[in-house]
Amino acid sequence: MCPGTVDSEATREMWPHNFLMEYRVELLEGKLSTSLKVLNTSKSAFNFQCALHSYYSVSNVDTCKITGDFKDAARIDKTEDNPKMSKGASDTIEISKFTEEIYKEVLPGTVTISDPAKGDLQLVNTGGWKDVVIWNPYGDKNMGASGFVCVESAELALIPLDGNECWQAGLDLVPKPKA
Repeated sequence: MCPGTVDSEATREMWPHNFLMEYRVELLEGKLSTSLKVLNTSKSAFNFQCALHSYYSVSNVDTCKITGDFKDAARIDKTEDNPKMSKGASDTIEISKFTEEIYKEVLPGTVTISDPAKGDLQLVNTGGWKDVVIWNPYGDKNMGASGFVCVESAELALIPLDGNECWQAGLDLVPKPKA
């Protein structure tokens, strides 16, 4: 592993474990490739969760579609006062209200953000990630809600990592611009 973020006195005050984390971004032919590695540098095991809080620029959130293997997937709507598990109703998601939804175990695979003005962006999850979080503060002009959508690659179940064990995940961003 290349040098990355390592535990320190400050990190151990929040989370008392030894680790090394590396996030790599590579610009390759036709895609942006990312990888995240977490190495447990201690002898004792720990558990962790992980998500990429990725915000994607769109011309207008009202006209965009997000597609993936969402239909029948376990879905949690975090905007409800008492969120309950349900099933995804469709493989296509359109944002028309404040949205914070978790889709469990739909990755690895591809999620596509389709913007009629810009084209498509394929989020190709190559391993490690299992869940997708979709978020937009619809209608919040101060946050610029009409111009972005957050589509997070995540692993929200606890990831057990034994001492000296490494976990890794990959995400490639593949643009398909409008012709």
